[in-house]
This record gives sequence, structure tokens and C-alpha cells, in this order.
Amino acid sequence: MKKLFQYDPFIEMLNCRQLRIIGDYKFLEASEHHCKFYYEGFLVTIEAGTVHINVLKDEEILVHVDELKYFEMKRQVNENEIIR
Repeated sequence: MKKLFQYDPFIEMLNCRQLRIIGDYKFLEASEHHCKFYYEGFLVTIEAGTVHINVLKDEEILVHVDELKYFEMKRQVNENEIIR
């Protein structure tokens, strides 16, 4: 039987213009030229000529950008994850 809904977190980027993310995220901030959110333990930062958020659901976000300038996913380490 095929899955009807996506269960596993994933990121899909199409032509550096559209970013689709499914999974646990926390939206932080947005403007006409950037957006920032936490996604599955990563801090995601997007900067572009224009940023438009098409979909903002519980576990899905769809971002459309024109003239992508900067995209970063930076792992956020919790104090409990530090190995000593």
C-alpha cells in the first residue's frame, strides 16, 4: 500500500527558487528579503531579492524566492548533546 502522506522530514529545493520543507519547524522571522526558522535541530536562514512564503502549515512550509543570495542550515547543538 502506498503512503498517502509524507511521514519523514525532508527538504526539496527546485531551481533555487522554491523550497519545500516537511517536518517539525518553528518559524522565527521574515521580511521581504529574508526568513529564518528552526527545522529538525537546524537553524535555516534564507536571503534573497524577494522572499514569499506560500504555505505555512503545522508541519509544512513552502518558500518562493527570487534571486537567491544566501541559504544556510546550521546545526543547533543543545547542551545535553555535547560529548565530553
